Amino acid sequence: MKSLFFSCVLFLLSTVAFAQREVTGQVLDDNKAPLQGVNISVRNTKAATATDVDGRFRLTVPANGKTLIFSFSGFDTKEVNISGSETQYAISLTKNVQSLNEVIVAVAYGEQEKKKLTGAVGKVNGKQLENVPLASVDQILQGKVAGLQSVATTGQPGAAQQIRIRGIGSITASSSPLFVIDGMPVTTGDPTSLTNSSNLLASINPNDIESVSVLKDASAASIYGSRAANGVIIINTKKGKAGKTKVRLDTEAGYNDIAYKPKNGIPLNRQEQYDLLSDGFINFGFDPADVPDLIKDNFGYDKPTDYNWLDLVTHKGQQQQINISASGGDARTQFFLSGGFFKQQSPVFGADLKRYSMNMNLRHQLDKHFLVGLNLNLSTFKQKGESESANFRNPILAAMALFPTAEAYNADGTPNYDPSLFNQIYNPIAIRKYDKVNNQTSKLLSSAFIEYKVLDNLKLTSRFGMDYDNVEEYLYENPFFGDAASTSGYTANNYNRISNWVWTNLADYNFHAMDNKLDGNVTIGYEAQRSKSIVQSNDGTVLPKNQSIVYPNPAVPTTASVGASDFAFNSVISKAQLNYLGKYSISGSLRRDGSSRFGADNRYGTFWSVGGAWNIDEESFMSNSKIFSAVKLRASYGVNGNAGIGNYDWRSTFSFATTYNGQPGSFQSTIGNNNL
Repeated sequence: MKSLFFSCVLFLLSTVAFAQREVTGQVLDDNKAPLQGVNISVRNTKAATATDVDGRFRLTVPANGKTLIFSFSGFDTKEVNISGSETQYAISLTKNVQSLNEVIVAVAYGEQEKKKLTGAVGKVNGKQLENVPLASVDQILQGKVAGLQSVATTGQPGAAQQIRIRGIGSITASSSPLFVIDGMPVTTGDPTSLTNSSNLLASINPNDIESVSVLKDASAASIYGSRAANGVIIINTKKGKAGKTKVRLDTEAGYNDIAYKPKNGIPLNRQEQYDLLSDGFINFGFDPADVPDLIKDNFGYDKPTDYNWLDLVTHKGQQQQINISASGGDARTQFFLSGGFFKQQSPVFGADLKRYSMNMNLRHQLDKHFLVGLNLNLSTFKQKGESESANFRNPILAAMALFPTAEAYNADGTPNYDPSLFNQIYNPIAIRKYDKVNNQTSKLLSSAFIEYKVLDNLKLTSRFGMDYDNVEEYLYENPFFGDAASTSGYTANNYNRISNWVWTNLADYNFHAMDNKLDGNVTIGYEAQRSKSIVQSNDGTVLPKNQSIVYPNPAVPTTASVGASDFAFNSVISKAQLNYLGKYSISGSLRRDGSSRFGADNRYGTFWSVGGAWNIDEESFMSNSKIFSAVKLRASYGVNGNAGIGNYDWRSTFSFATTYNGQPGSFQSTIGNNNL
C-alpha cells in the first residue's frame, strides 16, 4: 500500500509540474528602450510579476493561463495569447499620448492617476512655466489653477507673492500654503529686513520645473497635517529619461513698461502748474498783479525748466533669460543637468534682479532591488531696490510731487540734490546715484534618496533633504542730503542664514485583487524636520564724505545684534486608497504631528481625512455621450491644522534689550501659554 501511495503522489506532482510552465521575455518601448516596472499578469489567475531594469521578466503560468496582460502607466495595455508552445516573448508597448499628458498627477508622498483622485488637485505642467518673463513660479501660477490667487504686493522684481488657496485661512496665523519641492517642505516667503521685498522661491528657475500640483481640499492635503490648512503646493523638478542625450537651449529677450498711465495721474507741465498756482494764490486773496513775481521767486519760474518727472524716473525695463539643459541616460542611469540666467528690470528705475541657477538630477539603478538618486539645485540672485514707502524717497511719489521747474541736473550733468530747489523733496535721480539698497540671496536645495524594492509591489524609501538660504543685505544712505543728512549718513548690514533639513521614510505597498478589478495602495511613514535661522545685523551713522568707498565704516556704530530661532516637526503618516473597476475610489489619510511651535501641554495633534469619487463617465449609460468627456462626483471630509505661528509664542520669555542703573537689565516680554 505504501508503494502504491507514493506512486500516486509522485504521479500527481509530475502532473502539476507538467501542467505549469515558465515564460520569459523582454518589454521595450517604441524606441526599443527597455521598460522597467511593467506589470504582467495572467488573465483569470493570481500569477503576476513585473519587469526588471533591463525590461526582462520571468513568470510561471498556471495550467489554465492562456493570456498575458502587459500594463504600464503612460502606455497602451497589451494582451498576448500564450496558448501555444512558445516560452520566450519580445513585447513592444505603444505610448498613450493622452495618458502621458493627463493621467499622472503628483500628490502627497507619491503620484496618482487622475481618474482615481478623490481630492481637489490642480495641475500645471512644466511647459506652461517655461520661458515666461516672470521671476518665480508663484507669480506664474496666477490664473492657471482654479481657486488659487497670486497677488503682487509690490513692483520689485523678485518680490514675494501673496498666495491664497480657496480664500483666507486664518486671521492671526499665516494664510500662506505649504510648498513642497521634490518631496521636501521648504522655507518660503520674504527673509529680508532692509530690502523692500524678496522671495526665496525666486531662487528656483521655473524652467527646471516638471510639474506643479496644488492640493486644495481635505482629501488631498490633510496628510500634511498641521501645515495643510492653507493648501499645499507640490513642485517636482525635471528628471532625465532613458534614451539619446538631448541638449536644449532657450533664450528670450524683451522689455517691460508701465501698461497704463491714467489721465489724472500724469504730472502737470510748466504752464499747467503755473496756471494752477496762479488760481490758487488769487483765490486765497493775493493781488493778481503780485502773483507772477510770487511764483517766479518761489517756484523756479525764473528759468525755462520744464521736466516731466514721471518720465525721468521710469523707463522700459530690459528683460532677458538664457537656459541650457542636457538630459538622457540608459535603463540603469538617467540624468538631467541645466544652467540658467535671468535678468529683469522694473519700469521704475533702480529696481532690478539678476539670477544664476544650476540644477542636477541623477538616478541610478544599482540592481533589481536598489534605486538611488540625487537632486541638487544651486542658485544666487542679486536684487536692487528703491523705496516704496509713503515718503519722498519713493521715486513715483517724488515724481508726482516735484514741480516741473525743479532742476534735475547740475550744469556738469550730475544729479542736483540742493533741497532748496525742490521744496524739501528729494531728487529721486540723486537718491538713485548716491544711495544703495542691495540684497544677495544664495540657495542650496539638495536631497538624496535610496529605494529598496522588497517585492514587486512593496518598496521602502528613505530621503534626506537640505534647504539652505544665505541672505546678505546692505543699505547705504549718503551723508550729503536726504534722510540721513542730519546724522552725516547711515549704513546698515543684515545677514540671515536659514538651514532646514527633512528626513522622510516611507513604505509603499500596491496590490491587485479580484482579477484586477480591485486595486489599491497603502503608504506608511515617518518624517522629521528641523529648521534654524541666525540673523546678524548692525548699523551706524557718520560716514566718510567719499563716494568711492564701497563699504564705509561708520564713525558712530549705533546697534549690533545677533538673533537665533528654530523649530521642529516630528510626524507619523499613513494613507490608503482603493479603486474598483476604474469607477469607484475611496481614500483615507492619518497623520500624527508634533511641533515645537505649540505648548508643552498641547504639542501633538491628529489630522485625518476620508474621501470618495465616482467616475460617472465610466458607466454604461454614459458610453455614448458626446457632450461630456469626463464626469466625476467626489466628496471629502477631514481635519487640517495651521502651524503658521511664531516659533516661541507659547513660551514665557524675558528680554534683555534694556539697561537698569547702568547695568544690563531684563523684563518679561511674553506671559506664555502651555496650552497653545
